[in-house]
This record gives sequence, structure tokens and C-alpha cells, in this order.
Amino acid sequence: MKCQYRIIDTPSVSIHGVLWYDEGTLYIFGIWGESMNTQQLECFTTLAKTLNYAKAAEQLSMTQPAVSRQIKSLENELGTRLFQRTTRSVTLTQVGWQFLPDARQILSIYYRSREWMESFHKSGRSVLRIGYADSHANWLISKILAPILATQKNIAPELTLDQTDANLRRLSVNQLDLVIGMKDAKFSDEAIAFVKLRDEGFVCIVSKAHELARECKKKRQKSVSSPDLWPHRQIIAIPPYLLKHTFSRGHRIIPVNDELDNILCATVSEAYSLTLAGAGFALIPEHLALPHKELVFFSWDESPHAPMGIYCRKEAYHAKNSAICKFISEAQAIISAPCLEK
Repeated sequence: MKCQYRIIDTPSVSIHGVLWYDEGTLYIFGIWGESMNTQQLECFTTLAKTLNYAKAAEQLSMTQPAVSRQIKSLENELGTRLFQRTTRSVTLTQVGWQFLPDARQILSIYYRSREWMESFHKSGRSVLRIGYADSHANWLISKILAPILATQKNIAPELTLDQTDANLRRLSVNQLDLVIGMKDAKFSDEAIAFVKLRDEGFVCIVSKAHELARECKKKRQKSVSSPDLWPHRQIIAIPPYLLKHTFSRGHRIIPVNDELDNILCATVSEAYSLTLAGAGFALIPEHLALPHKELVFFSWDESPHAPMGIYCRKEAYHAKNSAICKFISEAQAIISAPCLEK
């Protein structure tokens, strides 16, 4: 099994360890003493190709003694002979043959990394790292990004789908730039700001074939009340991290008839699948309620409201020309539009 490396360019790039498997054993070299560098690896791979110090030196624009020193230094670092030398020939040892593909891979990764880093800086490329908790939020993220990317070709979005608490931890340690979704009342970090887009209500979704949908159709109801919902099994979309500490202790933002065999699931996407199967109804945040021809959507008369918005680092929020600020501004404009099409 070959290892991959993240190599940073200094005048002579250091690589802090080389790993490979041989017959089920993991060998680790170069984690003690001086770190090997790209010049050593260039000398090694070139000499392995030519098996001639003079030709290797010529190809590398170095002197033979300099090539010899680099090879010797690499062998000392790895603690093993890479070449068998005689007065008449140079050949690779068995370890040298095994190490050669790894050395070439390390150099390939380094040069590829250096190339994209140079391209990154020349183009002024800016990565915008966005966290979200449900695939049903993709339509909103796309709608926010579209006008930004139309005018800012240098912005490269990176999306992370995970539970809100995990994404907020990433945001806290600067692994994400934004987290979009419902506000998490448990989260607190003085360095993080929450920008509320709106107070979000809940929508009832149910299969057209379900008894609840048929009852509402007979009565020509456009909305449902809690008494309408009470006799029917509920599909409850709640992230696992909230299940233990909030839902199971009775802290619920939506009413639940515990006398029924309700179904718990982790995401709105899962709730959609179960409602489509006729398993029950679900109450979901408005921005995650995507149209579907087999489902009926009812407003819920007693719906509570909860803040929906975007988390970001406070210093980034105040950098008015940043991609983060542009994303938030565009989100505010879209959410406040009279008709929010999905």
C-alpha cells in the first residue's frame, strides 16, 4: 500500500517520513534525524534510471561528488543501502527497487501540489467552505451561490454535509467558513456569530394516498391543526446529537403523540422517503420542504418558529468584501424575497 504526502515548498522541501507495506509489514523511514528532501529524491530516481553517476550528474546539472553526497545522505537517513556499487557498475538493491515507486510518487505529488499552489495564487482563487446538515438544503445553497459565481469566477465552493454540531466544531477551528441551517440553542462560541435570515415555521408533508391527506381533501383544508395530526403516526426528523440530550428528555419544539408507534429518522431526506412510502406525516422546516408530485404540503396552524440562518466567524463577517459576506448578503436578499421559489 502506497502512502500519499502533503508536501510544503521551502527551498528544499522536507518530507517527514516514508511509509510502505511489504508482505503485510509496515515500514517507516525518515521519522528520525534529518528529514529527506526533494533534491535527495531527485538524485535517487535519476541515478536509478541511469545507473551511472556521470549521466545522473549531467541530467541534474550537478557534479558527481554532489550526487554521491545526496545519495549517501538519503541512505543514512533511511538506514539502508539503496544502491550496490562496484568499481564497474551501479545497481539497485532490493530495498532500492521497492523504494523507487514511492520516491517517484512523492516527487509527483510534490510537483503537482506546487503547480496547483502557484496557479491558486496567480488566479487569486478563494475557497468558500460551507457546512450544511441536510441534502434538502442544496437548492438554497445553489440559489445563493449562483449570482455570486456569475460575477466572481475565482470563488471555489466546498460543501460539507454533516450534523450541525459537527459542522459548528469545524467552524470553531477554522475548517469551515459558513454553516447554514437552523440555530442550535446548545452551541456557544464567542468567536462565532449567528446571522438570522428569518424565523422559520414548520410544514406538514404527507403522501397523497395517506388517510390524513384524504381527510383534508374531503374538507378542502389548506392547513392542518395539531388535533388533525394527533391520531396519525408521525415521522420525526431529528439529528442524532439532539436525540439523546433534547428529544428523549421531553424538550420538543413540535408535539408528539407518544401513544403511537412513531418513527425517528436523522434527516429530512429520510423523512421524505418514509412519507412517500405512506408511513406517516412529517413536520419539517419550511426551507427544507421541497416540492414533490406524490406529496401534499399543509401549513400547520400552531407551528412554532425557530431562527434559521448562517453561522460564521465574527472577524470574517465584518470583512465586507469577503466571499463570506457576499454569501450572507445574497442569502438575506433571497430569503426576504416575496416569493421564494424552489
